[in-house]
Amino acid sequence: MSTPNRELRSTLDHLHEQLRGADALDPEVQARLRDALREIEDALAASDGLQEPSLRDRLTELTRQFEESHPNLAAAVGRVVDTLANLGI
Repeated sequence: MSTPNRELRSTLDHLHEQLRGADALDPEVQARLRDALREIEDALAASDGLQEPSLRDRLTELTRQFEESHPNLAAAVGRVVDTLANLGI
């Protein structure tokens, strides 16, 4: 696994931890975030890169939705978005 992929995996693991502790997060937003995480993990497992071009946009929008109420979770999603951008995805 390349260094960017390792960093992304580490960030995803951290994001999962944050998501588990975000009890007050809107259930719809939480479900959308879990779906996005699953999509990223599937793409990493397949080593084909992300097939969905709007994933980064969806993650950015999710970050905006809860950055005030869940700043740690928003920061973790932001790191995923930054890593995806660095990977050219």
